[in-house]
Amino acid sequence: MEERVITTDLYEGAYYLCRGAQLANVAGKKWNGKIACELTFSSPQMAELQISFFKGEALVNLLTFRRMFGQVHALTYKEKRRCQNILKNGGSL
Repeated sequence: MEERVITTDLYEGAYYLCRGAQLANVAGKKWNGKIACELTFSSPQMAELQISFFKGEALVNLLTFRRMFGQVHALTYKEKRRCQNILKNGGSL
């Protein structure tokens, strides 16, 4: 069964991608007057991945992590710009 985790932490998200999780969604939300992106990840082992991350046991290949972080960063940047354009044109999130 697929488990899901939602986070706004790009480092956490890059770790999940390195460990084989799928990025299911990137959604911009208004938060404290700014736009934050919620990243939704799915994997059958999400609970174990999340526990290992928060216990400080997250071991990954550094080059792979750097690449995954770059991808997550680019996707969140694109989503934030999209949300800013919606708000600028009078829409809502």
